[in-house]
Amino acid sequence: MSDIDVHHLAAAYALDALDDHERAAFEAHYRSCEVCHTDVSDFRATLTQVSSAMAVPPPESLKDRVLAEVAVTRQLSPAVVPAVMHIDLAARRRARTVSITLAAAAAVVAVVIGVLAFSGRSQSTYANDLARVLEQPDARMVDLQNKSGTAGSFKVAWSKGLGEAVLIGENLPPAPSDKAYELWLVTPQQSMAMSVLDPATGGNVHRTVKASADPSAWAITVEPKAGSPVATGSIIYVANV
Repeated sequence: MSDIDVHHLAAAYALDALDDHERAAFEAHYRSCEVCHTDVSDFRATLTQVSSAMAVPPPESLKDRVLAEVAVTRQLSPAVVPAVMHIDLAARRRARTVSITLAAAAAVVAVVIGVLAFSGRSQSTYANDLARVLEQPDARMVDLQNKSGTAGSFKVAWSKGLGEAVLIGENLPPAPSDKAYELWLVTPQQSMAMSVLDPATGGNVHRTVKASADPSAWAITVEPKAGSPVATGSIIYVANV
């Protein structure tokens, strides 16, 4: 991957949307690249501004409209710039000042609207929680692999520096009447219960929790509503970090 290719990964990196290979390549590059470092900071700063502007609940028709547009909109790959082309970094920054803000806003809207449109929780509270975590320099977000064989998905966004994590569960089947979904922060030494015990009666689980340890994995099990110091159910969603 050339330096020119790496420059195009700033937005995806800010939203933790890179695979392991791309993330390693970008992290090796961007800390010594003033332009990319500024781009990542701009994307994350815009997240807070956009989410704050979205405190008003979205209309009921938003979900159907977004899904309809996704179904008919062709996704185009970005044009590849020849590796031999010389780049004037100062000129590049001036030309991209407006586009950076707009692209960041579009990317953040996709994440925040996607969460809020499906959420039954207080819109402004949840947007603020998510924005506070994602604007941190060390913010990460992962999709948990669904091992349950049923519908539904989980994402976890977290910041080790902030010591907080946001759990985003969508379109889930309700847990049995005496059970609830539980989030576990896994380290090489232990599995820590995150005190998320939610039956997902509305199909969603949206929680913000303290997460002081550095995770090597996140996992979801179904546990008794009263809670358990150790996991008693099978892991139904999991993501290695």
